Amino acid sequence: MLPFIVLIMYFGGGVWLLASAVRPGSSPAYAHGKHIAGLALASLGWLTHGYALCEAVFRGPALALNTTDAASIIGWTIAAIAIVGATWRPRFAFLSGILLLVVGVAAAITNDGSRDFALGQRGWELTAHILIAVVAYALVSVGAALAVALTVLDWRLRHHQPLGVMRTLPSVEALEAGMFQAIAAGFALLSLTLFSGFVFVQDLWGQHLEHKVILSCLAWLILAVLLIGRWRFGWRGRVAANWTLSGFVLLGLAYFGSKIVLEVILGRHWG
Repeated sequence: MLPFIVLIMYFGGGVWLLASAVRPGSSPAYAHGKHIAGLALASLGWLTHGYALCEAVFRGPALALNTTDAASIIGWTIAAIAIVGATWRPRFAFLSGILLLVVGVAAAITNDGSRDFALGQRGWELTAHILIAVVAYALVSVGAALAVALTVLDWRLRHHQPLGVMRTLPSVEALEAGMFQAIAAGFALLSLTLFSGFVFVQDLWGQHLEHKVILSCLAWLILAVLLIGRWRFGWRGRVAANWTLSGFVLLGLAYFGSKIVLEVILGRHWG
């Protein structure tokens, strides 16, 4: 029941933010009121989502994260980024609303069912590693969302197409700057994730982590090339967006792809 309530809150907050950005025939004051209402409802949903995660996942002597748990935790982190982004930069309200609609689905799959496996005994090392990895993936995901918006907006401008609802988005320069900020922060945390993983992982093959590590390293390499290209050669626009999306896809395969194969096909878990 609680995840369904979170879904409704996220959806409500997302719809209000979208409405505040589109503003069809409404006054600025009315649009601002919808913006505040959307942020308030989304924030309430975020707090409730966090409580649901604590009850379902983070209570007990050991950690046990299945695929839906991981998606829900990452969604919770993305929701926080979306809410903060829409608060500090109202021009990002449209994108934040879309992100909230997506993470609402992730929140709805949180459950408190029993788990017959464990990743390991609860300790600061494992907890820190998981939290860093979650925030890294969330930041790269936000960077990928900005890359998609940047690609669509850039294409419409280049081909002189009507912008329509895309008028509510920030400028190409603002989207590009936000994308690189998210990717740079995500890359730094991904580097820390890989380092801590190499330190704390006890048996790479015994824990079925080899595919995850290889794909994560490839994603890290792509993001490193992207940031070097930006710094050294001034990469921007479609080139930067394509590299961002490539890194995001590889990172998604590293975690969710490998995890789904293990859980659904092989009936195994990491740990």
